Amino acid sequence: MGFPFASAQSETIMSDEVQPRPSASMKFRSKVVPYAWTRVDSLVLVWVRIAVAIAVYVWADDYLSDDKYKILFIDARVLFKYDAMTWVGLWPGDAMRWHFVVTKIAAIGLGVGCLTRLSAMLLCGSIAYVLLVDCQLYINHYYLLSMMAGLLVFLPCGKRWSVDTFIGAERPSTTFRRWQLWLLRFQLGIPYVFGAIAKLNGDWFRGQPADLILRNQTELLGLNFAEVPYVVEIFMVGGFGYDLLVVPMLMWRPTRPIAVGLSLVFHLTNAMTLNIGVFPWFMLATMVVFFPPDTLDRRMRLFLGQPISDEARRSGPVEPGSPSTWRSITTIEKIAVMMALVHVLIQLLLPIRPAIYPGDSNWNERGHRFAWRMMLRNKEALTHFLVVDKNSDDFLFVPSTTVLTGNQSQRADHHPELIRQTAIAISHEAAKLGVPENRVYALALVSLNGRRPTPIVDPTVDLTTVARGWWRDDWVVEDPGPFLDPPWTVPKDQWWQRIELPDPFKTLQGHTPQELQSYLREVNARAGK
Repeated sequence: MGFPFASAQSETIMSDEVQPRPSASMKFRSKVVPYAWTRVDSLVLVWVRIAVAIAVYVWADDYLSDDKYKILFIDARVLFKYDAMTWVGLWPGDAMRWHFVVTKIAAIGLGVGCLTRLSAMLLCGSIAYVLLVDCQLYINHYYLLSMMAGLLVFLPCGKRWSVDTFIGAERPSTTFRRWQLWLLRFQLGIPYVFGAIAKLNGDWFRGQPADLILRNQTELLGLNFAEVPYVVEIFMVGGFGYDLLVVPMLMWRPTRPIAVGLSLVFHLTNAMTLNIGVFPWFMLATMVVFFPPDTLDRRMRLFLGQPISDEARRSGPVEPGSPSTWRSITTIEKIAVMMALVHVLIQLLLPIRPAIYPGDSNWNERGHRFAWRMMLRNKEALTHFLVVDKNSDDFLFVPSTTVLTGNQSQRADHHPELIRQTAIAISHEAAKLGVPENRVYALALVSLNGRRPTPIVDPTVDLTTVARGWWRDDWVVEDPGPFLDPPWTVPKDQWWQRIELPDPFKTLQGHTPQELQSYLREVNARAGK
């Protein structure tokens, strides 16, 4: 009773001493979770849904036009496979045509929001199937479309402006979680970021890949693009700078107009100079993902002459009852977040493979796919095979087009693993023609970014006896040779005359591929008689 105030103060001090301080992770979650669970306007999600639907529709329609799917799949005698995906085969009969027909129908379904999640799943699976059934068809923007369609399976993109809400299959909603918006931003932004990182190599900043790529493109005012003053330098420096800075510039209000202008120039130039299909238009359409989430709603209200309410002026009003802590989040939402984090981790790990694998990925192709490595290399290749009968030592030189289509040979002749698979296919073909025991060697001369052509696989190794290694391949020659300036521009029909050929391909020295083709035609004609 004598010192009541001192006693109370003492108890307070002791209480403060024993109360644990919040950890850094607790502080982080206390700030991040409420922000991530803030609801934002979902019109941008509807916009992405429609953009993905249109892009995939165009992609599928391209395969159906002029029966392109027949040339690439039905007429092909060999389909190249990833190691773990050899079981992926063609649909039977005319089902490949129906594959793309169903894809177009699903794209329409996604666009109008009918069976939205199922439609998105079909689009994701359709593109993934094409990329897996013949791995030489891989293109970065097809991979991106597949990933975007896959994300839409799990995002509430059918809850607004959709048939699903009209018929009651989905509960209408005009908002979605902010973390889901950031997931879209991540997926659309990662090609830019890793595209810039991949350009941090000597060849790119020497300008030669850009020069060689542009030399093969459409002319401008009677001049080749590469011959227009400063075009190569702008392509080289501008491409790297744009990829590196466009995402933060789009997200920062003061630089956003500049980023939009640069994006228009960049993507429209790519559309005119490079044969990359719908990709530039898709990336332009989805720029709005990096704007404040209420941008589309505000622009639409402005266009329609409607007043913008106080709620609409706020980019992210907190929904009543939104979780304020991690513990208050439902189990399903926690699973969704964990799945999203796993997806992000995979997308971050795949592009770093080229930095880990030995050798130059631009040369040996290891880790090149699924890593957003774009416009980094120009490869010219001249590949022929030697088939040797083990019993009689009789031999025959054959081009890769013996078993490949012209389109396949353009992509496979410079890729070590595809060269190996081609050799195996040639071996099987020789067995059908009466030479069951054979060896197959490859003379695969490849010029990387204007270097002097050199064998990319060991010409003395029987490629039917080797396998793809998980880390490196001893049968791959890892040295592409020194950089040349000016670049090697000798026509391929003169390579065998200008390059010292290794054993066992000395017989071809001094000849041309056309001479070999004429000889083979004569042999086939005599055999036909």
